[in-house]
Amino acid sequence: MSLLASIAPKLNNRQYKTQCEAILTSVNPYSRLNTSGHITASGLVIRGDQTLLIFHPYIKQWLQPGGHINDKETPLDAAIREVYEETGLICSLDQASVDPIDIDVHEIAANPKKLEGSHLHIDFLFRLKVDRECDAPESIEKAWFTFHQVKNARIARAFRNLGAQDL
Repeated sequence: MSLLASIAPKLNNRQYKTQCEAILTSVNPYSRLNTSGHITASGLVIRGDQTLLIFHPYIKQWLQPGGHINDKETPLDAAIREVYEETGLICSLDQASVDPIDIDVHEIAANPKKLEGSHLHIDFLFRLKVDRECDAPESIEKAWFTFHQVKNARIARAFRNLGAQDL
């Protein structure tokens, strides 16, 4: 089954259908060289009745840690790496399936400093658990939030996708 066929039913945002199809059928849908957009990965780290969020330095919102997928890296590997880089937490998959618990499509505004035009991110979100904690390579504010404190609609949707019995 093609990447497009497996992801298409899960995409939450039909507004970007044509652009998503172009990204997903590109030679390397993870590459930042795709100027229309690319697949990214993030981790929903859950411990008890809390989830770990970072205060995104550019978006200025509390979000799950995540970012771009490097060459020869799977989306899951990228999510685990990004969580470590941004929080210092070494994590592993906390679900039976390697499928993302949520896929979100969102537009990234143009960034003249990076010479990037506006583009899409198709973000794969994975449920992760903490294995151990180290010093974070990046200096990003992080905090644990109870599920009821989370205001982000995408993260709330991921909680619903998981179902109350899994939390």
